[in-house]
Amino acid sequence: MIRILATGLAACSLAACVSVLPEPKVPEGLYRFAPMETVYDLEDSVIVREPDASRLVAGRAIASEDSSGALRLVPNVEWTDSSTRLMQMAMLDALQGQGAGKAIAPETGAAAPYELSWQVTDFTLSGTTGRCRVRATLLDGASRDVLDQTVVSASADARGGSNADRAKALGEAGRACVNDVAAFVSQYINVHAPEPESEPEPEA
Repeated sequence: MIRILATGLAACSLAACVSVLPEPKVPEGLYRFAPMETVYDLEDSVIVREPDASRLVAGRAIASEDSSGALRLVPNVEWTDSSTRLMQMAMLDALQGQGAGKAIAPETGAAAPYELSWQVTDFTLSGTTGRCRVRATLLDGASRDVLDQTVVSASADARGGSNADRAKALGEAGRACVNDVAAFVSQYINVHAPEPESEPEPEA
C-alpha cells in the first residue's frame, strides 16, 4: 500500500513539473530568400555543396550583434530552413543559366569537373543592417586541388526597425553574397572551359 501511494505521489509530482514547463514559442514570421535576380551561364558543370558556417549562423535562428559586441538571437523571426541550405538553393538557382554546364547538388550523386566549397564567416545583423561574408574555394572535381579562391562581403539596410524588416535586410545581404560567388564561379569556369570541337568541313 505504501509503495502504491509513493508511486502515485511521484506520478503527481512529475505531472506537476511537466505542466509548468513553458511551451515552445512559435516565431511570428518565417522568412526565405527571394528569387535571385541574376542568372549566370556555365560552360561546364559544378557541384554546389551546402556552405559551412558556425552553429550560431548555420541554423534557422537569426542573430544580431548588440552595442557591446555580444550576439543575441532575434525573437519572433526565423528562416524557413537553415540559412546555409537557403544559400545553397539560391546558388543552384543563380547558376542555372543557358550554358552547356549546370550547377548540381551533391545528393544527386552526379560527377562534375568542378566543385564549390564555401564557408559563411558572417551572417548577422548589426542594428538594422544585415551583414554577410563568405569565403569561396573552387576545386577540381576529380583531384580536389584548389583552383581559385575569393572572399566576398555584402550589407543591406532594413527599410524599417521591426524584426521582420531586419530579417528581410539580412536575406538581401545573403543574396548579394550568393550573387558575387556565382559570378566568381561562372567567370572562372567559362574562361577555362575547353573549346568545343569544331565539326569537320564537308568534302568538296
